[in-house]
Amino acid sequence: MKRTTTRRRRQTVTFIRDNRRLFPFVGLFLLGVLCGVLTYVAVAREPSDWGGLLRLNAVESGVLGWLGALFSSVFSSVVLLAALFLLGLWPCGAPFVLLVPLFYGLGLGMTEAYYYAVGGVGILTALLLVMPHGLLVAVVLVMAAVESLRMSTRLCRQLLPSASCGGLWSGFRLYCLRFLLFLLAAVFVGLLDILLRVVFARLLI
Repeated sequence: MKRTTTRRRRQTVTFIRDNRRLFPFVGLFLLGVLCGVLTYVAVAREPSDWGGLLRLNAVESGVLGWLGALFSSVFSSVVLLAALFLLGLWPCGAPFVLLVPLFYGLGLGMTEAYYYAVGGVGILTALLLVMPHGLLVAVVLVMAAVESLRMSTRLCRQLLPSASCGGLWSGFRLYCLRFLLFLLAAVFVGLLDILLRVVFARLLI
């Protein structure tokens, strides 16, 4: 029993040590969600006032309808990924990288608050459509933010007088490959979002 407990503690400590860079970004994302909910509660008078901005639209039939829905689903994710990619190539971009999960959490929190304010069907919509898509996108953005912060700090260290230049090309290629994978993951999440909206089309109000 003691050996099992000790092993679990070691595994927990190892997990925390290996993923210590993730936790600040997860905390910022959750803080953004909380701020989004509080902002909606403080500003919104009626749910209909924010419906045009926060409401999910049904997927129209046909290829063009699906492509339009996919574009709208992945647009914000792709823009934030592009921002993280560019910030990672800027030696001074590290502080701004921290704002991306906070900003995304703000929008997600306001969307969830809107649907919860609608009540009934709105709560089901938040649980079945908003939260799964939002959390999956958050996972992609958090991993991309960690990678962007790592690259930015690495470039910053290269500017120090005592730094030894070299080895950046291989790191840059790996950086581009990882962001390509993040982009593909964002598109996959967008496709899943469309599928969920088709399956639960009756919940879209």
